Amino acid sequence: IESDSMSQQPQIEPAHAPRYMVGAVTTRLTVTVPPGIVGGELVRVAAPDGSYHSVMVPAGLAAGQQFSVELLAGAAEGNAMELAKLKVELEAEKHLRRETQQEALRSRSALEALHQKRRADHAFVRDMIKRQRRCIEHLTKQLECS
Repeated sequence: IESDSMSQQPQIEPAHAPRYMVGAVTTRLTVTVPPGIVGGELVRVAAPDGSYHSVMVPAGLAAGQQFSVELLAGAAEGNAMELAKLKVELEAEKHLRRETQQEALRSRSALEALHQKRRADHAFVRDMIKRQRRCIEHLTKQLECS
């Protein structure tokens, strides 16, 4: 990718034409279409300032062919701000995920404790039923003997 920076001159355009920033600094990149990409598809290109941009490959081009694209330098600042915002959101998401995982672990531990208590309660009830049956059998035998 080749680039050169230039200052765009103010232009008078019809009302329906795209607006240009007066004196905006732009960077022109020469992009080689990567393998597997054809005209009409998007490619990500790295600008000299380290920012990344998605650009559409012009129709009719195929892998290995080149085209030029002009990027506003201000867009990189916007990308940097967007990147900083995304980093903050990512950190918040990581923190929330950690909290959620810790809460899930606490819930699993509490659930396992409840299962253990339930098993212990069931064992106690089974033992109580066995004792009651033995008592009933014992009382039944005493009544039969009398």
